[in-house]
Amino acid sequence: MTGADTGLNIERELLVSVAITSYNHAALLPKALDSVLVQHTNFPFEIVIGDDCSTDDTVAIAREYQSKHPELIRIVARGTNVGTQRNYYDLFEQCRGKYIAWLDADDYWTDPAKLSLQAEVLEGDASIAICGHFVRWVTRDGEVMRPRYPELTRGVHGTNDILEKNFMPSPSAMFRNGLQHKLPAWYFEVPPLTDWPLWVLGTCPGSIYMIDRVMADYTLNTTSSFWGKGDLFWHEMNADFYERVERELPTEFHRKVKDRKGAEYEEIAYILRQQGKYSESREAAWRAFRSPAVGDRVGSKTKALAASLVRELQCRIPRTKKLGAK
Repeated sequence: MTGADTGLNIERELLVSVAITSYNHAALLPKALDSVLVQHTNFPFEIVIGDDCSTDDTVAIAREYQSKHPELIRIVARGTNVGTQRNYYDLFEQCRGKYIAWLDADDYWTDPAKLSLQAEVLEGDASIAICGHFVRWVTRDGEVMRPRYPELTRGVHGTNDILEKNFMPSPSAMFRNGLQHKLPAWYFEVPPLTDWPLWVLGTCPGSIYMIDRVMADYTLNTTSSFWGKGDLFWHEMNADFYERVERELPTEFHRKVKDRKGAEYEEIAYILRQQGKYSESREAAWRAFRSPAVGDRVGSKTKALAASLVRELQCRIPRTKKLGAK
């Protein structure tokens, strides 16, 4: 049964809140909402839509759905644009369920058993903070780019795993309400990293459980302002994230953070070297060398630093010869 079909006291017995964020998603919101409304559960749930001051008909469409399901859907419509991170966080704070299922308005679920399966996992094991599953990558036209993501084993994963890579697509996640309170103030300063900080900090303590089932389509958003930024931008964002999150984690995870931070700086040094920015490459390579523990990444970090130094020297020597000839 759906949350609308139960006839139960939702305030008293609400188990799951479906948090849907939107901004100018008038063409896509109906598909996301329909994918929630077909969920079969034996518990009540609610849908909370947080719209960040859309300029199209997104809110009107949300209200049309609300008029048909007034006991199920609530809308938080902003009068001014507050930005992606603030919209997410404030929406989570509006959720009344024990668990929050995350769904952006441009994504949608493909399995009507999704909510039931994830709630069963979380109800059955208090040590699990977040429950996820596999998804497909699709374009807005419906073309399947990857039939299954991430490339990961099912079952339990911990902090070291999610530090290695953000493998959790947001439309696959259901997490315990309250995890958002672990987010530090700098969360609102890193717009592209909307979910990764929550997954990392949510596993301290706790774990992530991945259900071995594809239950959502994750839409590749080529219209995002971050889409065309390039590899350098994302490596720099990741390095910055590791710099910040290290301060939030217990010391037992610092070595892992430093290792991943070093790997990001190695990539940054390489890209800058390819771009002919040799002094900047050297600075990044030096950070790559210093970031990991002394005995970690010895070969790769030494190679990155040596390559950057050599290329910078090769660039400087011709200039020196030209100056000496004048």
